[in-house]
Amino acid sequence: MSVNLKNLLEGGAIFDLDLNKVKEDSEDEDEESTKEIKEAMSNFVNFNCEGQFDELFDEDSYVQGQPFEILGSKMTSITDDGGVKKRSLREGYGDKPADLALVKVHYNAYIEYESTPYDSTYARKKAHKFVVNNGEVIPGLDLAVQSMKTSEKSQFIFTPDYGYGKLGCLGRIPPNSSLLFEIELIEIIDSGAALTFKDLPKEEQRKFEEVYKYCMALCARGKDVFKQGNVKGAIKEYNQAVARLESAQLENYEDQEKQNELLHKLYTNLIVCYTKVEEPRKSCNNFNKLKNLLKETNVEMPAKALYNNAKCLRMLGDFQLAKRRLKEALKLDPKSPDIANEFITLNNQITAYKQSEAELAKKFMGQN
Repeated sequence: MSVNLKNLLEGGAIFDLDLNKVKEDSEDEDEESTKEIKEAMSNFVNFNCEGQFDELFDEDSYVQGQPFEILGSKMTSITDDGGVKKRSLREGYGDKPADLALVKVHYNAYIEYESTPYDSTYARKKAHKFVVNNGEVIPGLDLAVQSMKTSEKSQFIFTPDYGYGKLGCLGRIPPNSSLLFEIELIEIIDSGAALTFKDLPKEEQRKFEEVYKYCMALCARGKDVFKQGNVKGAIKEYNQAVARLESAQLENYEDQEKQNELLHKLYTNLIVCYTKVEEPRKSCNNFNKLKNLLKETNVEMPAKALYNNAKCLRMLGDFQLAKRRLKEALKLDPKSPDIANEFITLNNQITAYKQSEAELAKKFMGQN
């Protein structure tokens, strides 16, 4: 049974959220900017933002202006003094963030009795990233996220000691304010191992278990900076991980499997990255490493790697091998528009090359 998304959309109510006017918070924020942000935040009712929270029932959502005492009665303390209380709205999966892990969250933050959030990552259209247990956010938010798992959504109430204290904050948060945060843990980007590995004793650094955790963290950081458009930054992270993994001391077959699996991912990512920055020789070098890695296995070369290798071979002028790689990629992903477009680019370049050769031959014959 299939669901027609178009019919569903046409049959339901449509809400237009115009957030184009929302500006990033800054120290120089003027009154007009503040007004625009508040207007945008007023669209975020009951924690149902951009259709992401359809699984929540009305009774689970924050009713704007509701006293925190009512909400708090449904919550459980996660600190000994009761300063941070929690209520889960949706269960997550996996492990909780480790010490100094880099995390990405979305949240709406409320002052008691206020009808709109005083802060909302949804209004800014940008998730917030920070390192847990590193003093980068208010204590309540830090502890709250440390209690969560990936994809979890939960409500939290912080007493003033876990928020902005007795003084409040710059006129936006009154003194001695309790706060309500509705938080979604989007992703644990970095397990924290990338920051703690170098502090380990030398003998611990040699253990494959620690090397593997460190390299997984570097891989995750590389993926994150790649998403931000910093391809060279991603290359640096991936290469650090490759260097550690290639020289790691393996104790058993399980270690070797883990090493090969992560090297597979890292080599593929480096093939893509070096192709993007137009360094075809380095990309081809990583392709050859991946090819050798897969030689003794039943794992196929990824279509992504074949496609990017074909682009690099074209850049280097090896048109025949580039065409062969594209044919291999097409077998694995016959509907890929990228592969189809690369075939066109390659054929055009081959035609242009033959024409230039023919013109050079005519000139040469004319001179004789």
